[in-house]
Amino acid sequence: MPKPTGPSDPNTVALIRDLRKKSAADKKHNFWNVLSKKLGKPRRIRPAINLSKISRYARKGELVVVPGKVLASGEIKGSFTVAALNFSEVAKEKITKAGGKAITLRDLMELPATELKRVRILA
Repeated sequence: MPKPTGPSDPNTVALIRDLRKKSAADKKHNFWNVLSKKLGKPRRIRPAINLSKISRYARKGELVVVPGKVLASGEIKGSFTVAALNFSEVAKEKITKAGGKAITLRDLMELPATELKRVRILA
């Protein structure tokens, strides 16, 4: 029987635990549970999303959530709030230069519920 794999980074494990608690407390937003399941997978399966993909699929006014790393390939058109597990330094610069915000998933948990109305998970 294969050994189950998953994150071994203590910060990621703590984040998954906190997301599951948030999911249990907040029944209105199901994406907390989806996000914790995607983060619980092995690192080799987590997505690495380029800025061009964010520009292509995100709509104006949406909060973009990436359960992996955001990379700087391509240009971002529009000001989006992007929440991700990790960002490359150049990707952070491009997002802020375009007028958007780059926040961590931990910071996402602290946002008020009014900002969580339109969420798109790119994975």
